[in-house]
Amino acid sequence: MNTSAQKFLYSGTETEITLHAATLIVAQAYHAVMDHGFFSLVLAGGNSPRQLYCQLALGVAPEVMEHYGFKLPGKYRDNSNGKITLMPWEKTWLFWGDERSVPVGHPDSNYSMAKETLLSEAPIPENHIFRMPAEKDDGEVAAKEYEKTIHAFFQTAGHPSLLDYPIFDLVILGLGEDGHTASLFADNAVALQEKKRWVLAVNETHAKPPGKRLTLTLPVINHARNVLFFTTGKEKAELAKQIFRSEEKRVPASLVKLKNGKTFWFTVQL
Repeated sequence: MNTSAQKFLYSGTETEITLHAATLIVAQAYHAVMDHGFFSLVLAGGNSPRQLYCQLALGVAPEVMEHYGFKLPGKYRDNSNGKITLMPWEKTWLFWGDERSVPVGHPDSNYSMAKETLLSEAPIPENHIFRMPAEKDDGEVAAKEYEKTIHAFFQTAGHPSLLDYPIFDLVILGLGEDGHTASLFADNAVALQEKKRWVLAVNETHAKPPGKRLTLTLPVINHARNVLFFTTGKEKAELAKQIFRSEEKRVPASLVKLKNGKTFWFTVQL
């Protein structure tokens, strides 16, 4: 791992880690906009981030920002005037880390969960939302299509190194009790060893629910500026701490090792 990569672990009640993680995301968003004009955010699926997305839609209060030690950069700090700080939605673009191959609106759809908790509650421009087209019958076609979508976005945004991988500002990841993250599972060595592709179509018989999915690949995740693991539940908290301490090295989540960025773990207090 690059010596400039850093990792942090935060624990608390579910309410505390939700507020803390949301505040971190808001602060990172404004710093990204100040630095290069936009914020690229990759959303996770599953149930864990539901309250996190609800909180992002609401924004964060000044006292919460202060409590967790975050400050907005430059002109944004000067213009806050003690009001609730909302995400800079007009400068934010949303992507997904993985998606189940189900129709839009299906209860298992990661996009639908995000729409219910975040997209329908926040003023996010429609053309800033890039969902994975996982409902397509041909997963390989869908994966290549999403790869082209990512490429086109970063090319338009003036990405500094499009030859290899995109550099997302922040990737939110979940953690399964089996150690999977996104839709990267331990029994899929091909997916875990992928070096060139940005998006893969996978068929995971041990997933919940089992079936076909799309997922970002490890190299894409590992080139992000920031990764935020958000987990709820005691079992996941213990596994998260083992991975953080490098005690558990045999699960996909332990392969998330940023090349040059920060990894934040948020877990409930044991």
